[in-house]
Amino acid sequence: MKLKLAAVAVAAGLALTACSGPIQAGSAATVGDHRITTATLDENVTEFQKALESAKIPPDQLQQLPGTVTQAVLLQLVNVSQFSQLERQNGITVSDGEVDAFYASNNGQAAVDQILLQRGVSPLLARDWLKVSIGSEKLAAKLGGGTGEQQMAAGQQKINELAGKIPVTFSPRYGKFDPSQGWLPSDRFGTAPAGNGAAAG
Repeated sequence: MKLKLAAVAVAAGLALTACSGPIQAGSAATVGDHRITTATLDENVTEFQKALESAKIPPDQLQQLPGTVTQAVLLQLVNVSQFSQLERQNGITVSDGEVDAFYASNNGQAAVDQILLQRGVSPLLARDWLKVSIGSEKLAAKLGGGTGEQQMAAGQQKINELAGKIPVTFSPRYGKFDPSQGWLPSDRFGTAPAGNGAAAG
């Protein structure tokens, strides 16, 4: 199964703007004018862990997670918020029908959502994550002037530049995020699954 998702683009845009610093009480992160609350993060982490148990995936097998489970889930919440704002600003929309069609063409929702778990996407966030991923491809084609490989690459570069205008700040309680390295190692939320890199992906 091949998923045409915008994870690389999302991570690249985020890395240009994200930092850790003072933040409003009760917030896990702020993304432009949007606040991600600790309650939202906790709910997504809980559902993520339930989905892992249901799929019988041990946490130590999540080789692609950027950081700990909590950090990875928070990063994906931020990704969705940042790119939702970016796409909205540029007139890009994705319908529920397009997401349903994507699921149908990739062996169904259960199969796709299980793959997204490996990226730190909780079941609560899966549809929105797919929406921004599909929307990112639309936006790349719009900004690049077409769907050819070079045009999409040019559009992707413009997306990364525009994403840099939507600032992201993480609460330091969830760790320190470095724009060039991703999450820096910390024992506060446990050790990242073996084989993980620090950078988002």
